[in-house]
Amino acid sequence: MAAVFVIGIVAGLVAPLLRRFGRAAGVALAMGAGLIVAASVAEYVFADPRTGMAAISANRQFDRINLACEIPVVLLALLSLRGSRKIFWGGWAIHAGFAAWIVTMVVWLEFFWHW
Repeated sequence: MAAVFVIGIVAGLVAPLLRRFGRAAGVALAMGAGLIVAASVAEYVFADPRTGMAAISANRQFDRINLACEIPVVLLALLSLRGSRKIFWGGWAIHAGFAAWIVTMVVWLEFFWHW
């Protein structure tokens, strides 16, 4: 599940590099954010009960944050396929901010809390 999440983040972040290929940037951003949405929904619905109720509750809170950030990105990326650059950059900014938050959180947990 973590690999799908990382692929989604990277696909969204490299989307501006595909602007010269027409609609490929919007498609890459929509697919990257869509992967994160699909992974979050799958994690939310099919939680493993062996992890414990506290872990399931924490994971569901994190999945709600993922969905709140990435569903608008998917919608903006799909709207940008009509040709609006401002809509694309708005969606990409949300995705980049979300990616920066995730990277900051992982670095904090790994190096300061010894995750």
